[in-house]
Amino acid sequence: MSFPLLILSFVALSLSALQAKTVFKAGEDGYRIYRIPAVVKTANGHLLAFCEARQGGDASEIDLVVKRSKDGGKFWGSLQVVQESSDFVKILGGRTKDITIGNPAPVVDLLDPDHPGRIWLPFTLENDRVFVVSSDDHGASWSDRREITKSVKKKDWGWYATGPVHSIQLQRGKHRGRLVIPCDHRVGKFDWADHGPLGAHAVISDDHGKTWKLGAVDDSYDDGLNANETTVVELEDGTLYFNTRDQNGAAKGTRGVALSKDGGESFQTGSPKWKGFRPVAGVLDPPVVQCALLRADKGLIVFSGPDENGPTGKGRSDLRLRYSTDQAKTWRDGPLLHVGPAAYSDLVLVSEGTIGVLFESGDKGQRSSYQRIEFKALPLKDVRGSK
Repeated sequence: MSFPLLILSFVALSLSALQAKTVFKAGEDGYRIYRIPAVVKTANGHLLAFCEARQGGDASEIDLVVKRSKDGGKFWGSLQVVQESSDFVKILGGRTKDITIGNPAPVVDLLDPDHPGRIWLPFTLENDRVFVVSSDDHGASWSDRREITKSVKKKDWGWYATGPVHSIQLQRGKHRGRLVIPCDHRVGKFDWADHGPLGAHAVISDDHGKTWKLGAVDDSYDDGLNANETTVVELEDGTLYFNTRDQNGAAKGTRGVALSKDGGESFQTGSPKWKGFRPVAGVLDPPVVQCALLRADKGLIVFSGPDENGPTGKGRSDLRLRYSTDQAKTWRDGPLLHVGPAAYSDLVLVSEGTIGVLFESGDKGQRSSYQRIEFKALPLKDVRGSK
């Protein structure tokens, strides 16, 4: 088979392996638009798809909602509100209009001896204050919310976001069991105009969510790489690999990378030229957008995000997987999952040998990437292209 035909065959196989399922659709269940997906697999094998349920844009009335799949993503149940914006009226001094709850960053704690399988859901209020809730029944019900802002946010920070993407629990080394939440912030007074220098950071817990603290902080605000929404994966030797959105910085490419050798307590660039994150380009070529990472099996790490060089052209479109088989040192293009508008995404290991992708999408030929949030599962052999 010729090389072009091989590529076309690979793409066709990937697109048809399993049809995408619509999980959230704009205009349904009382909300105008659904954005910012995150997905985890619970201890009983169910999938939970979280997102922001909005009445408008980034600064509109927003609730946090979830849907459940008991069959690996083939069917999704009814919408459940996890955090209702109107419940925060008192906290905001009586304000009732356009309260925003968002940035879901869920993680399942499988190593808590007292509460095995407890789900933690960090999120933000007004991209300013930080809260957590938990569930001990696989997401059927949720605890009272608990504010942790003072423990995880510096006084000179304004804008703050947890995730938005799944968080992780460390499986190796002396920090085994630690919960690590990838986050980002801006320095300066909180302002919906979203001004101020940008940086990424991590929030960690070593006592299964009883307490939370600030971990690694990227404060290299003037280096030309504007670290923003961040995702993280644990490598085989226990090193944490952080990959961040570069928010229109002067550095080459649209992504930045940092390592952590101490379980998320500090960042190392791996390059003497960079203090915080170092730029990475090449195969990791999305537009400026949130992306996701997942350690899918031993030796395979997967990255999801739009493809700036995809068939639709530049911008938020053409959702593609990339993959690494050498611990994130180098990357290859994987299957194209969606042709047309596409934006934020998250990844989950559905079962041994199968990966799932939850992503924002729109119809081919349309402009909006936010018509729906879809889920697609595919075998890991298709991620590698049967190599």
